[in-house]
Amino acid sequence: MAVNCRISIDNRPEAAEAVFQAVPRIGESVSLSIDGTTQDLRVSRVVHVTNGSPEGAAIIVEVTNSIL
Repeated sequence: MAVNCRISIDNRPEAAEAVFQAVPRIGESVSLSIDGTTQDLRVSRVVHVTNGSPEGAAIIVEVTNSIL
């Protein structure tokens, strides 16, 4: 089952969408294509946000290129 996540990179104001096989865990390394280049980033925070309905649920994954 695929999981759609909203990706925030180093607290930048813009966010991207990504699909994972499972929700990434804090500290895990993920590879994402950013500006046409694949980068290995580390998950620094995972937040599940809901507005009260399953259709409105979202998973926000914050990633960083800094070492944790």
